Amino acid sequence: MPATPEDVRARIAGAARAARAAAATAERESKAALDRLIQRPAGDRFAALENGAPQLLPEHRLELLRSVRLASGQTAPAARPVVGHASAWAVWRGRLPFQAGRLTRDALLTGCALAALVVAWWRTPEAWIEIRSDRDVAASWIMPDGRPGGDRLVAGRAYGLMRRANNMAELRDWHPGVGYAVTQVPVEGLRTSAAPR
Repeated sequence: MPATPEDVRARIAGAARAARAAAATAERESKAALDRLIQRPAGDRFAALENGAPQLLPEHRLELLRSVRLASGQTAPAARPVVGHASAWAVWRGRLPFQAGRLTRDALLTGCALAALVVAWWRTPEAWIEIRSDRDVAASWIMPDGRPGGDRLVAGRAYGLMRRANNMAELRDWHPGVGYAVTQVPVEGLRTSAAPR
């Protein structure tokens, strides 16, 4: 016949009581054995430790070991020193040798990101401009490979203004499949455009 839940609970409670009673008995017997061993000479106490002192609980074995040390002239082990908190700088400096790979990787990634930002800034137009005239204006466009890329600025068309220097404006225009053509024209013939067309 299967056990009922009440039977199971009763067995568990009985086992828990038996375990508590056994632990209390073991504690009493270990303490009594420790008291007997401490009364004996240091050599007998040491011999009991060499045999493992199976009748003693771990905390009572430690007390017996301390009594042997005190009898032999050794001082009791001092309490652990309380460690103060290190500053964040000291902790970082202590970990530095272990972080060399990560720091090198981070430095390279940062350098690449900064280089990409500088290149992007250098190649981004300051503004979009167009010529003031209603007619096309002559300009010599140069392609990236050095050959001519056109001979005029188209009226009403927006061009990327890359930079201004000495009253001259460097303009850029995209030619599909070839790249950007570049020219330089006087600034006074230009005006800002709303958007590229």
